[in-house]
Amino acid sequence: MNSKSLSRRAAAGVVGAAVAAGVLLSSGSAQAAIGAGRVQLCAQGNYDAFLVFNTAQQDQQGVGTATVARGTCQTFNVVNYGGGRQTGISVLGRYNTSSDTFYIDGLNVDPTAGGWKLFAKGTTANAGAGAWLEIEATPRS
Repeated sequence: MNSKSLSRRAAAGVVGAAVAAGVLLSSGSAQAAIGAGRVQLCAQGNYDAFLVFNTAQQDQQGVGTATVARGTCQTFNVVNYGGGRQTGISVLGRYNTSSDTFYIDGLNVDPTAGGWKLFAKGTTANAGAGAWLEIEATPRS
Protein backbone atom coordinates (compact mmCIF):
# COMPACT_ATOMS: atom_id res chain seq x y z
CA MET A 1 0.00 0.00 0.00
CA ASN A 2 1.46 3.40 -0.90
CA SER A 3 1.59 6.46 1.36
CA LYS A 4 -1.16 8.26 -0.56
CA SER A 5 -3.52 5.34 0.11
CA LEU A 6 -2.58 5.45 3.79
CA SER A 7 -3.17 9.22 3.86
CA ARG A 8 -6.55 8.76 2.23
CA ARG A 9 -7.51 6.09 4.74
CA ALA A 10 -6.36 8.24 7.65
CA ALA A 11 -8.29 11.23 6.34
CA ALA A 12 -11.38 9.10 5.78
CA GLY A 13 -11.13 7.92 9.39
CA VAL A 14 -10.84 11.51 10.62
CA VAL A 15 -13.81 12.52 8.50
CA GLY A 16 -15.91 9.64 9.77
CA ALA A 17 -15.07 10.49 13.37
CA ALA A 18 -15.78 14.19 12.88
CA VAL A 19 -19.07 13.56 11.11
CA ALA A 20 -20.12 10.93 13.66
CA ALA A 21 -19.37 13.36 16.46
CA GLY A 22 -21.36 16.07 14.67
CA VAL A 23 -18.40 18.45 14.88
CA LEU A 24 -18.56 21.10 12.19
CA LEU A 25 -17.11 24.58 11.97
CA SER A 26 -19.16 27.46 10.74
CA SER A 27 -17.98 29.23 7.63
CA GLY A 28 -17.46 32.86 6.83
CA SER A 29 -18.11 34.71 3.62
CA ALA A 30 -15.59 34.56 0.79
CA GLN A 31 -13.01 37.35 0.90
CA ALA A 32 -10.43 38.65 -1.56
CA ALA A 33 -7.68 38.76 1.10
CA ILE A 34 -7.43 35.91 3.57
CA GLY A 35 -6.20 37.01 7.00
CA ALA A 36 -3.85 35.23 9.37
CA GLY A 37 -5.27 32.03 10.80
CA ARG A 38 -7.88 31.71 8.03
CA VAL A 39 -8.25 29.43 5.02
CA GLN A 40 -10.50 29.80 2.00
CA LEU A 41 -11.67 26.70 0.13
CA CYS A 42 -12.95 27.06 -3.42
CA ALA A 43 -14.66 24.02 -4.95
CA GLN A 44 -13.76 24.51 -8.61
CA GLY A 45 -14.12 20.91 -9.77
CA ASN A 46 -17.27 18.98 -10.62
CA TYR A 47 -17.78 18.10 -6.94
CA ASP A 48 -18.43 19.67 -3.53
CA ALA A 49 -15.49 19.83 -1.10
CA PHE A 50 -14.76 20.34 2.58
CA LEU A 51 -11.84 20.55 5.03
CA VAL A 52 -10.88 18.49 8.06
CA PHE A 53 -8.52 20.05 10.63
CA ASN A 54 -6.32 17.97 12.92
CA THR A 55 -2.91 18.26 14.52
CA ALA A 56 -0.09 17.44 12.12
CA GLN A 57 0.45 14.31 14.26
CA GLN A 58 -3.29 13.45 14.06
CA ASP A 59 -3.44 12.98 17.83
CA GLN A 60 -6.62 15.02 18.32
CA GLN A 61 -10.24 14.62 17.21
CA GLY A 62 -10.62 15.87 13.64
CA VAL A 63 -12.84 18.91 13.08
CA GLY A 64 -14.71 19.13 9.77
CA THR A 65 -16.05 22.22 8.06
CA ALA A 66 -19.30 22.82 6.28
CA THR A 67 -19.43 21.51 2.71
CA VAL A 68 -18.48 24.04 0.05
CA ALA A 69 -20.75 23.63 -2.98
CA ARG A 70 -19.04 23.32 -6.36
CA GLY A 71 -18.52 26.67 -8.00
CA THR A 72 -18.38 28.52 -4.65
CA CYS A 73 -15.84 29.52 -2.00
CA GLN A 74 -16.07 29.71 1.78
CA THR A 75 -13.61 30.96 4.38
CA PHE A 76 -12.94 29.23 7.70
CA ASN A 77 -10.83 29.81 10.80
CA VAL A 78 -7.90 27.40 11.07
CA VAL A 79 -8.21 25.33 14.25
CA ASN A 80 -5.35 26.16 16.61
CA TYR A 81 -4.50 23.20 18.86
CA GLY A 82 -2.00 25.30 20.84
CA GLY A 83 1.42 24.43 22.15
CA GLY A 84 3.13 25.57 18.95
CA ARG A 85 1.76 22.54 17.07
CA GLN A 86 1.08 22.74 13.36
CA THR A 87 -2.46 22.16 12.14
CA GLY A 88 -3.04 19.57 9.46
CA ILE A 89 -5.60 20.54 6.83
CA SER A 90 -7.05 17.70 4.75
CA VAL A 91 -9.10 18.58 1.68
CA LEU A 92 -11.81 16.09 0.78
CA GLY A 93 -14.32 15.91 -2.02
CA ARG A 94 -17.83 14.51 -2.06
CA TYR A 95 -18.76 12.40 -5.08
CA ASN A 96 -21.51 14.00 -7.14
CA THR A 97 -23.33 10.64 -7.50
CA SER A 98 -23.35 9.62 -3.80
CA SER A 99 -22.61 10.91 -0.32
CA ASP A 100 -19.24 9.11 -0.24
CA THR A 101 -16.08 11.18 0.10
CA PHE A 102 -12.53 10.98 -1.22
CA TYR A 103 -9.21 12.48 -0.14
CA ILE A 104 -7.75 15.10 -2.48
CA ASP A 105 -4.65 16.39 -0.69
CA GLY A 106 -3.54 18.16 2.46
CA LEU A 107 -0.97 20.40 4.09
CA ASN A 108 0.39 21.29 7.52
CA VAL A 109 0.35 24.96 8.53
CA ASP A 110 1.23 27.25 11.39
CA PRO A 111 -2.29 28.22 12.52
CA THR A 112 -1.20 31.76 13.42
CA ALA A 113 0.60 32.50 10.14
CA GLY A 114 -0.76 34.14 6.98
CA GLY A 115 -3.90 32.81 5.32
CA TRP A 116 -4.26 30.22 2.57
CA LYS A 117 -6.46 29.85 -0.48
CA LEU A 118 -7.17 26.25 -1.50
CA PHE A 119 -8.65 25.40 -4.88
CA ALA A 120 -10.16 21.90 -5.23
CA LYS A 121 -10.12 21.23 -8.96
CA GLY A 122 -10.66 18.44 -11.48
CA THR A 123 -13.24 15.69 -11.55
CA THR A 124 -14.38 12.69 -9.53
CA ALA A 125 -13.19 10.42 -12.37
CA ASN A 126 -11.26 7.26 -11.45
CA ALA A 127 -12.45 7.22 -7.82
CA GLY A 128 -11.30 10.82 -7.27
CA ALA A 129 -7.89 10.39 -8.93
CA GLY A 130 -8.95 13.09 -11.42
CA ALA A 131 -9.08 15.68 -8.61
CA TRP A 132 -6.23 17.88 -7.41
CA LEU A 133 -5.51 20.77 -5.07
CA GLU A 134 -3.89 24.12 -5.83
CA ILE A 135 -2.56 26.06 -2.85
CA GLU A 136 -1.96 29.80 -2.69
CA ALA A 137 -0.45 31.36 0.45
CA THR A 138 -1.54 34.92 1.13
CA PRO A 139 0.71 37.50 2.80
CA ARG A 140 0.54 37.82 6.55
CA SER A 141 -1.80 40.65 7.48
